Amino acid sequence: MSALSVVSVADRAGFHIFANALRASDLGAKLEGAGPFTVFAPSDAAFQKFSPAALDALLNDDREHLNTVLGYHFAAGKVLTTKLTGKRIRAVMHAGGDVIIDGRTDLRVNAARLVKPDLGARNGVVHGIDGVLWPREAAAAVSAS
Repeated sequence: MSALSVVSVADRAGFHIFANALRASDLGAKLEGAGPFTVFAPSDAAFQKFSPAALDALLNDDREHLNTVLGYHFAAGKVLTTKLTGKRIRAVMHAGGDVIIDGRTDLRVNAARLVKPDLGARNGVVHGIDGVLWPREAAAAVSAS
């Protein structure tokens, strides 16, 4: 287990855009706290699939929207992949929406694939994923703009 928080572990593991967005959001301080948390950290490549304008808008234009999207990437508790393998479960995320974690063939969270699982932190665990998770409300806001 690392002495670092889940935010710092995500940053050190190469999930820089996600970690920097958390630090700039209202959620950064929470995720530096006691926890435990299970965090699904999108890769930088996942964020770079957005156009530069869309990425800038997500990260800088609407703080409430950013908090909703980031809050859809973590939940209370520490869940390692050994608890997920072979199962299909629905998990409620911090922002209130839920995700489907499917470990029956390969490990996926909604459509995102786990690419760096079980990164231990002092206050939880980080699972690196290859996509950005979208709560229904945030997806509707993106499609409306």
